Amino acid sequence: MLAYNALREHMCCSCHCDGEHLTRLLLRPPPLQNTAHNGHVQFDMLFSARAWKGAGSGHWQDVQLLVPRAKRSKKRARILSLESNDDIQPLPSPPEPLSVRVDHGQFCKLISSETRSRVCLTVHDGKLHKTGFDHLRQIVQHAPGISLANLLRIHHLSARMKVTLAYILAQSVWQYYDSDWMKTAWTSETIQFIEECAGEQGGIFAFKPYLSVRFGDEEDPLAGERSTIDGEIHHYPRVRALGTMLVEIGIGSPLPMNYSARTISSSVAAAVNEHLLQAIQHSKNERLWRDCDYPDYLAAVSSCLHPCIFGSATSMPAVGGEGEEPFIHGLKRRRDILYDKVVFPLEELLQRTRWMDQLTSISPLETPTESVPAHGVVAEQLPSPAKDADDAGAAPPAQTDPESKRKARRWLLQMRRLNHELAAAQAKPISPAARVRIAVLDTGCDDNAAFFLHSDHGSRLQEWKDWVDESEQWQDQHGHGTHLVSLIMQIAPDALMYVARVARSPDELLGASDNVAKAISWASKEWRADIISMSFGYAEEQRNISRAIRGALYERDDAVLFFAAASNYGANEREMFPARHDSVISIRCTNFDGDFEGFNPARSQDEETAFGTLGMDVPSSWLSTHHQAEEYKSGSSVAAAVAAAMAAGLLGYAGLRSGGCASLNVAEKLRTRKGMLAVFRALATPTLKERYLYLAPWKWMEGSDEVRWATLVAALSRVC
Repeated sequence: MLAYNALREHMCCSCHCDGEHLTRLLLRPPPLQNTAHNGHVQFDMLFSARAWKGAGSGHWQDVQLLVPRAKRSKKRARILSLESNDDIQPLPSPPEPLSVRVDHGQFCKLISSETRSRVCLTVHDGKLHKTGFDHLRQIVQHAPGISLANLLRIHHLSARMKVTLAYILAQSVWQYYDSDWMKTAWTSETIQFIEECAGEQGGIFAFKPYLSVRFGDEEDPLAGERSTIDGEIHHYPRVRALGTMLVEIGIGSPLPMNYSARTISSSVAAAVNEHLLQAIQHSKNERLWRDCDYPDYLAAVSSCLHPCIFGSATSMPAVGGEGEEPFIHGLKRRRDILYDKVVFPLEELLQRTRWMDQLTSISPLETPTESVPAHGVVAEQLPSPAKDADDAGAAPPAQTDPESKRKARRWLLQMRRLNHELAAAQAKPISPAARVRIAVLDTGCDDNAAFFLHSDHGSRLQEWKDWVDESEQWQDQHGHGTHLVSLIMQIAPDALMYVARVARSPDELLGASDNVAKAISWASKEWRADIISMSFGYAEEQRNISRAIRGALYERDDAVLFFAAASNYGANEREMFPARHDSVISIRCTNFDGDFEGFNPARSQDEETAFGTLGMDVPSSWLSTHHQAEEYKSGSSVAAAVAAAMAAGLLGYAGLRSGGCASLNVAEKLRTRKGMLAVFRALATPTLKERYLYLAPWKWMEGSDEVRWATLVAALSRVC
């Protein structure tokens, strides 16, 4: 309380102008070492040089405020004194400077001076003292900040940025929970970001939020620790507001309605309850959570928004009650719950993702070059498959339509719903031995990517073989393989994944045919893969790969499926190898509506039917070292992975339905190229191009489970 009270005495502006100086308190993650500066706790703050009147506020003055560390009780507990652990950061210990008391009326002059230095203040005997000046630490633009709400409207935050920011805010709310810093409601409007201008590392940093502090004797009615308003569902405004911010950060967009004093009409309870309901609804909408659907994060959100979690620690005396002991006990209990149910899960998430040690090394937010919707990011081009040394850079044109990205996400969501329906229709669970095995031959897989840190995802990464460096460690130096592996896992949620690294990048695949051939044999013999996915191609036949394919089919009695990307080089170039091999299923690229893209190769005379599926603007996981957890990619290589995943879903469904001789025969036929193509024809949708079929099982979703099974049986009845 010392810092807040000492500053409040000086907030009456003496600049002979209306308004007051803007105040920003930097919210920092917990220090790695619990040290202080000469027994003091440090606060980093910014003050506007001029009083705010709705126009320019001059420059921001960097201020360091040191407050004496409060004495701890002998009984060690998680609830520490607010002044004991607040924003401490290790500092050198210079000789104690001369302390000069800041009298009333001098503070305005102090923060409006153009000295290009940091003003160093301390609190002594409850009064503010100046101890000198230091080099600037907070070098920021001389412009108003941007609120969290506007930041989410303009910028795209990666999963790492979201989790880091959520943790810092949750930790700060817990830290200041029963202090005067909470007199202003903490919302996506009062949490601000200020652009830094420190050389090459300038910009807005997601790990440096500021609280917009308003000094005054009256507490915001929506910022109290506990509310007794009749009719309210959730009686803890500070926790409720934190939960709302966590939702907004997680979905990457502010909620449609942010209540404030002017939104409150005759019924405060109605406004509060309405906003709580919105936050809960958004927290349960899976479509909105994209790259931040971590169970720990969602659990923290749920704990904040659930009205009963903190209600178990009321102990709140009525006005005029007997003493403050029940109040203090209840408050400390609620603060304990806040740490256990909200802060700790986010901390655990950061530890598991290995982001905890790099909280302050996140790159600044990129300046948007176009108007980006709340749930859109800019697409990047897909690295091309190998064709020849001079033409390795060709790639499909990048989509820039945000609608294409949204519809691609919706397409993937529909596939997940279909898989859930298929699994729910079967009473028996899937045994490990019955799970479909998919081998992906590509640039490898980064198992530290955020997607694989989900326990149900990481546990499905079965085996790894590196034909490039012979490393036993999972790795991907490019990202292409990681994207494809995670994409397949999204569409085929029960499949087991086996990854063979055959090249460092798609451009190196031209000289990697031996690796590919060895990987095919290994995937078939050692891994017993049901499906082998190859999202690459060569202009000419690679005889060693052909031999490996024929050998695998001979040994497995044709019961292994090969998928490959057709080409990204347009109708003037023929279909690539191994896609044109007569034992491989070739896949072309379509958009979300099933339109075949112009960069696909023309159907050859040897092809009875050309199959295509979604391959444009498809989101999936990327490297753990990248600033974004997901990337949008396009091309036939993406489409081939999607088709392989759909085939896995069909195999899994047939395996669950197998219960007699007839059903076993269906499952066996489906494991062959002829059988899978027959089912693809039955499920696919004709297009305007003759003998071009769009592969998407939407019409299969319309019938009952018996109708679905009958469709498979009918399609396979004509397969010998």
